[in-house]
Amino acid sequence: MNKAGIHLDTAAGKRSPLPIMVSYTWAGGARYEGIQTWALVKHGGKDRWGDDNKPVILTFNAYEKRGDLLVDRVEPQVPLDGPLTSITQAKNFRICRSGAAAPASAQRLAAPPVASAQAPAASFAAVIGALMQPASAPANSYYDWLFIEKAPHVTWAALPPDMLDKPLANGQFFRRNGTVAVGGQSLKIMAAGARSMVMNHYFKNEGRPLGEETVVAALRGSGLTVTAARCGINKSLLAPTWYRVSGNGKRAALLWVAQPRGAASPWEGFNLSLDANLKPLTPQERAVYTDRCA
Repeated sequence: MNKAGIHLDTAAGKRSPLPIMVSYTWAGGARYEGIQTWALVKHGGKDRWGDDNKPVILTFNAYEKRGDLLVDRVEPQVPLDGPLTSITQAKNFRICRSGAAAPASAQRLAAPPVASAQAPAASFAAVIGALMQPASAPANSYYDWLFIEKAPHVTWAALPPDMLDKPLANGQFFRRNGTVAVGGQSLKIMAAGARSMVMNHYFKNEGRPLGEETVVAALRGSGLTVTAARCGINKSLLAPTWYRVSGNGKRAALLWVAQPRGAASPWEGFNLSLDANLKPLTPQERAVYTDRCA
């Protein structure tokens, strides 16, 4: 790997160079101090929304072990050529010992394979980023129900979306459920909107919490700008927080985060709203929330 990208020399052929997007803080965001480096390989042209396809992730110094390399296959809808297919099938590599002859393909690591090099919060941040609208989207517009299938780590129910007899709490009549696999645990997801457009995504985590600070750090580590837009006045009450998420070639959106609160609400919740405008506070809400967050 160099400034030009990734250079492959495999039994299935050579590719040189393949352009990449590099992250040094994918796991844990700005607080990450490990030695891992992530290279997302750009391959297969653009998707229907104009973003680069990135179907392969290379994690250098994987598992915090210097010299180890992990290859993850993502975006399965994007076909790979021979060299890329070869390294995704091998999956785990390491630097050959000094003086040892290089084999036709790199040796497998003794460590058991894992589903992804990303920490759970980093995987979740990738889902959020993929579900945000491109900056090129027209104002006051929303994407359709097919758009959401580009999000990594998400398995959706088949189309068309379900039409409800009664509206959801947000007044929307259509939904599409799914599951999100992040770091060995599963979250529930529900997309909500109108017949031809999606406006909200709701996540419910009934397993080990990802953690509000960890998720925010992972979003920032992915290149997004995250600022608190509405928060609780009394921090001890663990009231939900609204964050404005923007940048990275995306239109601004709102992310609502609710921490687990004992037996009454033991789950962790998130709501990604594609409408970045906060609703006015009611008189009752003004006693709990403020839009002047530090």
